[in-house]
Amino acid sequence: MAKSTVLIAMLAIALAGTNAWWAYNAIDAGISRTYQGVSLEDNREALRQTIAIISEIAKLNANRESIIRAAAVPGDNSEPLEKEGFVWVGKIGLRFDEAGELVEAVPGWSPQ
Repeated sequence: MAKSTVLIAMLAIALAGTNAWWAYNAIDAGISRTYQGVSLEDNREALRQTIAIISEIAKLNANRESIIRAAAVPGDNSEPLEKEGFVWVGKIGLRFDEAGELVEAVPGWSPQ
């Protein structure tokens, strides 16, 4: 009788342990998918902005202000922010030279 009780207790502990492991993995996968979704949306927005900038630069009369306007995110009422030599608009940073020419564009999540 004692052997069967010990065996049942061991199996119950093993079952609880495996259930905890599965629950942890399910929660971890959910969190990872959430971060992946946010990252994908950030990349989509940066790509949309970049394509808009390229279309604006292809025009002969593109200047700093028109490029910043092209990069603006629709529905976002925030003003462009100038910091560390970049003008931050939405998900990208734009660096201009003294003449107002675009010299560099970086995503907001990359190190400079």
